[in-house]
Amino acid sequence: MSGFSMTRRSFAKTAAAAATAALINPAEALTQSSPPKPDTPLAQKAQAALYKLTAQSRAEVEMKVAEIIRKYGDRLSDEQKTDVLRVMAESQPGLDKMRAFLLQNGDQPASVFHAYREASADSGTSRRKGKK
Repeated sequence: MSGFSMTRRSFAKTAAAAATAALINPAEALTQSSPPKPDTPLAQKAQAALYKLTAQSRAEVEMKVAEIIRKYGDRLSDEQKTDVLRVMAESQPGLDKMRAFLLQNGDQPASVFHAYREASADSGTSRRKGKK
């Protein structure tokens, strides 16, 4: 059994938070909490990375950033909030590429794990010689 267990109460809280986050416009949430200054180089990088994304990817990034701001916004400075937006926007194209790669249930992994055991000098050879 895995170490993760979820109760009905924690599931309900998570579902309610997700539903609330979906209703909130992420752009408004960001501007209400702390408007990033567009004249800073960090904000310009964040906006440039955000504009390179498709509408669906941009919405996903904004949703993730809004959730991070909701959880940790009181602990983050304006510069850190802008940096979170930049990091999320720059990492989204990699996520889109991974999602576009189609896998089937029967696809094997690219590499197979092999446990390496160093054979001791007396354990394997003495048993084999004795059994012959």
